[in-house]
Amino acid sequence: MLLPASYIAAISFNFEIIPLQLLISIAESRSEVPFSPLLEAVLMEITLEMMREAGVRLPAPVGQTIGIVGGIIVGQAAVQAGIVSNIMVIVVASTAIASFILPSYDMGTAVRLLRFPMMIMASLFGVIGIVIGFMTLIAHLVALESLGTPYGSPLAPFRWADMKDTFIRLPLWRMITRPKSARPIQDTRLSTKPPGKDDS
Repeated sequence: MLLPASYIAAISFNFEIIPLQLLISIAESRSEVPFSPLLEAVLMEITLEMMREAGVRLPAPVGQTIGIVGGIIVGQAAVQAGIVSNIMVIVVASTAIASFILPSYDMGTAVRLLRFPMMIMASLFGVIGIVIGFMTLIAHLVALESLGTPYGSPLAPFRWADMKDTFIRLPLWRMITRPKSARPIQDTRLSTKPPGKDDS
């Protein structure tokens, strides 16, 4: 979600964070590109989304081939024509590969759409724009509710008692109470005993 925006911010505003040799290489590859980094990124992202949607609507073996071959051919042709830089092709390709890490298709679609406002914020304000955009996204997620339960629970609002099943799951015999965020009628779970202990 943040890789194209980070590239735009680094090229447009915060180029001092790039090592000098890499900056020279990026400047050489961008010397013949007539577009701004934002327009270059949006053009490549839209092309990538068109190929992805075309691949979804074709039969499975053909769709995968079209996506891979089309991406290689279009990327190489765009670089040779001077429309985009080599670095932008690498950034967009890395972003496309990283988007397949997400297991949920709906979440992947949301992240793909969020790239565009992040790129606009990066082109307007640099790294500060990325931070503002990310904070706005986090604030929106914290304000959401699902069936009356906060979307960010138990991290926002923070409840220490509910953290036992968040990052590392504790043994079942340690999970005595139900999460407060679910507003249970009965706070205590069914009795569970540590392994090796009998009822006597």
